Order: sequence, then C-alpha cells, then structure tokens
Amino acid sequence: MKARPLITLILWGLAALLILRTCVPEDNKPSEILQSSRPEIFDAMDAPAEQVFVLENDLLRLEWTNRGAGCTQIELLDQAPVGEKPPLVLFQSVPAQPPPPGVAPRMEHHRRRDGARVFDPENRLGVALDAVDWQVEEPRKTADGGVELRFSLDTPAGVRFIKTIRLSGEWDGQQPSSRQRLVEISLTVESLPDVESSVIGDLALRVASGGGILVEHDPYYPNPYAGAGRLEYGDVDSVEFYEPNGKMPPNRDRAVAWRGQFAFIVEGSKYFLSAIKPRDEMFRGASAEVLFDIDLFRSEIERKFDQDEREALRAVAEADLRLRGETGVSPGAAELADATGLPATDVLRWRSIWYQAAREQRMKSWKRVSVAGDFRMHVGAAGTAPETVHFDWYLGPKDPDLLDAEHFFPLAEIIPGVDYEGNFFYRMFFAGTIAPIIIAILKFFYGLVGNWGWAIILLTLLVRGVMFPMTRTSQVKMGAYQAKVARLKPEIEKINQKYAKDPAKKQEETMKLYREHKLTPPFGGCLPILLQFPVFIGLFAGLRTSSLLRDQPFLSWIKDLSRPDALLDFGGPVANFFPLSGVSTLNLLPLLMVFLWVFHQRSMPKSDDPQQKQMQKMMTFMPILFGFLLYNYAAGLSLYMITS
Repeated sequence: MKARPLITLILWGLAALLILRTCVPEDNKPSEILQSSRPEIFDAMDAPAEQVFVLENDLLRLEWTNRGAGCTQIELLDQAPVGEKPPLVLFQSVPAQPPPPGVAPRMEHHRRRDGARVFDPENRLGVALDAVDWQVEEPRKTADGGVELRFSLDTPAGVRFIKTIRLSGEWDGQQPSSRQRLVEISLTVESLPDVESSVIGDLALRVASGGGILVEHDPYYPNPYAGAGRLEYGDVDSVEFYEPNGKMPPNRDRAVAWRGQFAFIVEGSKYFLSAIKPRDEMFRGASAEVLFDIDLFRSEIERKFDQDEREALRAVAEADLRLRGETGVSPGAAELADATGLPATDVLRWRSIWYQAAREQRMKSWKRVSVAGDFRMHVGAAGTAPETVHFDWYLGPKDPDLLDAEHFFPLAEIIPGVDYEGNFFYRMFFAGTIAPIIIAILKFFYGLVGNWGWAIILLTLLVRGVMFPMTRTSQVKMGAYQAKVARLKPEIEKINQKYAKDPAKKQEETMKLYREHKLTPPFGGCLPILLQFPVFIGLFAGLRTSSLLRDQPFLSWIKDLSRPDALLDFGGPVANFFPLSGVSTLNLLPLLMVFLWVFHQRSMPKSDDPQQKQMQKMMTFMPILFGFLLYNYAAGLSLYMITS
C-alpha cells in the first residue's frame, strides 16, 4: 500500500467525519442528578398592562419591563441583517407557553423569558421576583452621556430589592467606546423593619440570560448554546457548554447544572454573544433551562408545504386557536369556514393536518436555552447595612479583537472554547492556534484589497506558495520512485505469476526485490499533505464562525461569504426526503468545486500498481462526498477549495 494515497485518504476521511460531527453533535449529559424547581406563575387575565422603558446609547437599544424587571428586546444599532437596514434585533424574549385554560402548570409550561431576569429558586420571599410588577423610576441621564433605570420591589418577607440598569455613553476618541456594549447591572438587598426571621442569612438567587438570542439556522453550527466559564485558581480553566437537541429533557427547567465557581455565563449563537459576568465574587454554580422555540415550530411545519398550502394551513390554525380561546370549545366546520373564507369541506381536513404536524414537531422544537448563574446575598436583621452585587452584561458580536479588551475579560475565552477547541479533531490539528492566525492573515489581506473574497483567494495563494518548494521536492522524489517501480515492473509481474496462489510468499519476494534495489516509497511525499491539512481544518473552523465574513459580498450573486452562494432560491426544499430536504437553493460554488476536483484527479498520471489503482478509485468518491457535505456551507470555504 502506497503511503501517500493512504494518508491522503485517511486525512480526508477524518475531515468528512469532522463535518458530520459538527452537523450531528452528541447528546448532552447532565453533570449531576437534577430535580425540577418551582412551578411557573402565570399572569391573570385581568392583570394590568406592563410598562415598557427604553434605554439607548450609540450601540445598544434595550426595552425593559416593570413585570419582573427584565429586558424584553435588544437591538444592535451598528449591525444589520443581510439586505436590511439597522438595527439588528439581537434578543427577543422567548414567548410564554402557558397551560390550557383550567389545566395546572406542568414542567413544559413556562412564563415569558426576559433577559437578565433575577429569581429566587428557593421561594423564600413570598413572591416570584420575575413575575411581579416592580416600581420604576423614569430613566435619567448619567455623567458620561449614558442612561440609567432603577427598579425597586418590597417583598412580603420584608426584603427590599433595588435593581439598577446603566448604559455607558463613553466615547473613545471619534467613535463610541466598546464599553457601550456593556449593560451594567447592580442588585441591592435591604432588610425592612418587618423582615421575617426565616429569610435572615444568605439568600440564594440566580440571574439568567433569557434564551432569546438571534439564531442562525445552520446545520454546520448547532446554536444556540449555553455555557459557563469554570474558574480554577483564579483563571478560566475551561468553558462548559450545553446545546439543546430539540427534545425536552427530563428536567426542562434544569436541563444541565454545573457545580463550582464560574467567571461568566453565556448564551451564544453563531455570530453573537449574550454573556453575564459578576464583578466581585464569582458565580457559585450555573444551570441551563430548555425553552420552546415557537418560531422554529411554525417554520418547520410550514416548510413541508407549498405556498398556497401554507396560507390555508396558517389561516385555519390561527382561526381555530382564536375561536377556542373565545368559546372554550373546538369550533365546527361552519365557524372555521366563516373565519377563514375557505370552503367548509376543506377546513376540517386542514385542521387535522395541522394538529398531526404540530404533534410531531412539538417534540422537536425545544431548541431555546437560557443559562443562569447562582449567587448569594446576605439578608441581615432590620437596620443592618444593605448589600449590593454588580454584573456586566455583554451584548454584541463574537469578535476576538473586541473581546480582548480589558473590560470584557475573560469573555474572549468563549471563542476558542466553543469554536476552535470544542471538538477532538480541532484539537488534534491545533485549530485553536491555527484558526486565529488564519483569521489574522485574512484581516491583513482584507486591509490590502478591501474585499473578503479576494482576501481568501490571496490567503490560498500564500499557503500554496509557501508549500510549493516542499510540494515540488515531493513530486520529484515521487516521480523518481515511480520510475524505478516501472523499471522493475517485468520482474514484479514474474513474481506475481510465480506465486499467484501464495500471497504471503509473493509479498515476501516483492519486498526482497525492493530491498535489493533500495526501493522505498519516499515518506516526504506525504509531508505537504500533512502540513496543509491543519490549514484546511483551521480555515474550516475560522470561516464557520467568524463574524467578519457575515454580510460580506464577493462577486455578482455572492452576497454573503458566510452563507451558501445561493445562485437560485427554490423557495423551499426540493423534496421532503433526505438528502433533498436540505436543498432549498442552487449553490454554484460547491458544484464548481466538485467539477474542478474531479477534473484534477482525472488529469493525474495513472499508476500501474494495482494497490495504488484501487486507492485512486476510492479517492474519486471523495469530491462527491465533500460536495454533498459542503453543499450548504459558507461560500468562503468553497472559494478557498476552488482556488486551491
């Protein structure tokens, strides 16, 4: 067996396995035996309307509610979705999943989840902090041009809470300071004269991210995820991560829990982070809860139907839900027909289709995840001094240059933990070291040409240029080796004929002939492959997550190098069965990559060695496999492979 094609096959096989592993992650296992916490408290029908308050600086716009003193929406004023104008909505509260009328709340039912909500998991205060209306002072300007909002709440247990939210208005020269991405949160606990003795002492509290971060639906990057930075000897030793797989875990409200000290908690997606870090004492534990993704639920149902069917299905489902809420009973065909304008003969059929699809999809839509950090505050006797804790809440892109700033420390540890070192293959090929270097080189070339597509091409030429002397030497040695093999071909054929029925003897005589003529395959021929492979893995890791390529065009129809090039949009899956269920656009670059790869292989000299011939036949399947795996991957990676 020739070493070069064998190693090539092994390496590309590992790459294929890596890509498959990124698409189908392993199930998450909880780190301890968990028990469900408290039942949810839902708003009464006659509850007063919420009050909404807006805080804004140059980079962030946040909406806060007095109900639970949480954040319901976050906009990034300096970011924009593809083809749209700012602002980009980074976070929206996960909608409530209340029980049907007359049914007691169960574990799958949850309130709306707001960002930075604080709650008491032990229920010692006589009220749910995240479900009750707080008193609010009008927002006021701060000395640096920022804004501040203050909530307060007196609990039945005689404990007063004061929650203060502050946005910085600081500028760094001619542009907003990166500090404007931090939301400063302080929480003060004060004992009132009627404080109950049962709450005096350390009070266990949690602060949670909310679960509503902007998600890129990308099979190559499972998101969203929750994480917590484990602290060992004063430094972040590792980052624990949890990714919901769509199924509701045995304990929805504590799907996973981590013990120990943690420097931060993070709710992340492909390009953005929502991370909360305490300023003083560390979190004393962390946990994640899984929430229902209503948008995914609806989109996955509707994508199975064409446009006309979707409209009918949506109209019947909405009318049925509204009429059930108004009357408390299931509406008949006549009522549904009046409400939708559809024939009475069709509405019941559409309702049946909807409920069947909804039952199936509901079991797969627990994809939202909120992470909470545990902390304690001391409640003293009446008259004792209040205690205050401070948190910084980072909201913005997953940009390593940005997160390296001192006031964001140690949030930069999130990127290598989740993107470059969270996979065995990444660690094996040093992606944690190589990927940042590749991104740095790309930034350099971008500074020269002003286009990320051309920067990728220049990077490819640089890699090939650096490797050329070694590749050329390898080719010369391999050519000389194959020439010697060709000269010995008559003698090898004689051995094959003589020992055709004795494979062991044939192998022995063949190796003896090789030794006599000092014929050894040059191992150096494999070295260029070994050295280029970590670059491929590093580029794969870097391009799949870098926010730098997001929304960046290249040429003509390629509007975003972080997405498939999508020459044509079919408006939905080509078919509802695998693998065509994942094809909704015509992506030209992967097809061109496969064509060039196959053409390159066919132009290579054919070997007379039967083993090498067999290996070459096996290698012909590799372009097709990679074309299939990378069909919906970022255009930037296809561009690299085409150029290479």
